[in-house]
Amino acid sequence: MKLLHVSDWHLGRSTYGCSRASDHEEVLQEIVQLAREEKPDLVVHAGDLFDGVRPAYADMQLGLWALQELAALAPVVVVAGNHDSRALFRIFHQLQAQGSRLHFVDRPRLPRDGGVLDFPVSGGRRARLAVLPFVHANRVVEAFEDPKTWSARYADRVGAIQETLLEGLLDGYDPARDVLLSAAHLHVAGARFSGSERQIHVSAHYASRLEHVPQVSYAAFGHIHRPQALPGTTPGRYAGSPLQLDFGEVDEAKEVVIVQAEPGEPARIEPRPLTSGRRLRRFEGTLEQLAEQAAEFGNQLCLVTIHTQQPEADLSGRVRQLIPEATVLQVREVCREHQLEVVTPRAGGAREPGLEELFEDYLAEHGTRTGSAARVSEIFAVLLASVRDEEPPGFEEVESFGLPAEEAEPELELAMESA
Repeated sequence: MKLLHVSDWHLGRSTYGCSRASDHEEVLQEIVQLAREEKPDLVVHAGDLFDGVRPAYADMQLGLWALQELAALAPVVVVAGNHDSRALFRIFHQLQAQGSRLHFVDRPRLPRDGGVLDFPVSGGRRARLAVLPFVHANRVVEAFEDPKTWSARYADRVGAIQETLLEGLLDGYDPARDVLLSAAHLHVAGARFSGSERQIHVSAHYASRLEHVPQVSYAAFGHIHRPQALPGTTPGRYAGSPLQLDFGEVDEAKEVVIVQAEPGEPARIEPRPLTSGRRLRRFEGTLEQLAEQAAEFGNQLCLVTIHTQQPEADLSGRVRQLIPEATVLQVREVCREHQLEVVTPRAGGAREPGLEELFEDYLAEHGTRTGSAARVSEIFAVLLASVRDEEPPGFEEVESFGLPAEEAEPELELAMESA
């Protein structure tokens, strides 16, 4: 039998406020076309169909179109991820006609209640699939748990669910005709992150154990966006996201997975590259360096950091003129005038630095928003001295106004704001 494994579409995602709808349309067309060529016996989507629990109508329409196109070729199983709405998945499931080949699994279920699904394939064989949607740490999985397990470690709770699903897979198992498979939306300890996942749900607290993964011909995982094999020797993969969703994925090559599995034989696992959708790119350098590399920028989504000696007027416009085919998401200027450079090391060995020195260190690292960092440092020193000497501070900006001290306070505030 042949399996197509996809995951983490995150329909509705924006990157730095830029909609990825057109990219998703392209990559889903590519996935559907690949499925038409490969003719799988089963398609597994391992979770995070949408990016949010209340997807827009257009995102639902696109997702359902792609799933229905795949279901025209083979049965499709969609497992709810941590970004998906269980209630919406239940509605989708209820709307399917009897005998539909599109299956939405909204929550962890016992084997007899949809936790193990059987699919006949050619040659009288059968694919048996154990499904495990995302398990929230702060929710009781009523079908599997009793009050004694509510306070157990997350990994132990998930492990008990996986053991029950494995028992269901083996109930009635015929090694001569059955291919055992599993699909889950989980973080397995040892997996490498992209950095674009929802951080709370890939923390150590949410890590499940590799030894709890059912021993099957292939384990189809979702949740981690970086495509990769499961840790250790378990036959399975994270299919990953089909697009570079955020700049934590900027160097990742995206894929889907084709699996050939036969009863009693090791599965043949073949990742297939995806090439559709705009890629992400970072640039940092001067305007001159950007001009030299401009020919390399195509239809990409870009974060651009420009180093300047003096503030540049209309820097964003100049950047966009240099790389007109790219979508520039953000232009950041690092102006030398706004940075305070420490020219010589301080004397004094282990002496604790004073407030002026600490402020200089701050300016050296963070700079100022608009004014000269050197002038801001000078103003800070004058203010410290005035506090120490219990005397009103004197500033060139105020003296130039020729106003009495009490009338100069608003002008001083303006001068400090500009600095």
